[in-house]
Amino acid sequence: MKKGFTLAEVLITLGIVGVVAVLTIPSVMKNYTNRMYVSQLQKSYSQVAEAVQAIMNDEHSDNFKETTASKVNPSGCPATLSKCTEGPAYFLNNYFKTVKTNCGSEGDSSCAKNASNFYRRLDNQSTVGLGYYCVQTVTGSAVCASYNANNKCTSVVIDVNGLAQPNVAGRDVFAMDIHENGSISDYGSGCSNNNIGVAAANCGSGATNSLSNAAGGCLNNVMEAGWKMEY
Repeated sequence: MKKGFTLAEVLITLGIVGVVAVLTIPSVMKNYTNRMYVSQLQKSYSQVAEAVQAIMNDEHSDNFKETTASKVNPSGCPATLSKCTEGPAYFLNNYFKTVKTNCGSEGDSSCAKNASNFYRRLDNQSTVGLGYYCVQTVTGSAVCASYNANNKCTSVVIDVNGLAQPNVAGRDVFAMDIHENGSISDYGSGCSNNNIGVAAANCGSGATNSLSNAAGGCLNNVMEAGWKMEY
């Protein structure tokens, strides 16, 4: 009567298990990290939406473009934070729960970088860094905002895990616009109501001349997939 397994049978079994692990673990890890990025993105998206509604409520306005946030940073801001009485710096400093302020390219660069080789596109091409005013929130994300005076458009770039890797547009870095009615869209909308911004199909193909362009379409891609990262 046969008792137990032979050494050969054990080795064969272990070999099969090893092959299966090699084939499946990378996919499992990728799915896990993608879900983590999306979860962080959802939190950051909600933070922006809540901050937009809060400033509109505080200033009794139904038009975000008429709020204090939709202005150019005043002279002396952000070098002297007390002078940030309006504009993106005022908005981020006062309507987000932060652990750091002015920590982007204009400040100490401890939550966002302006170096041209720090951030990458999905195809691994380098893209220019952030020239926005940035803060780091209590959730660890870097939230950066800029204002375009030509069309009164406020745009936001979020690195959901701050300076931690991978720092890839469309993976942990996303861009969005804030519309006059307080809604939020993907980047490239010009902040015009009912404009969704860059199409989801263009995720990963945006120009590398700005991090916002490089991330364009990826927020739409994730949202249209039911808050899933399937690329």
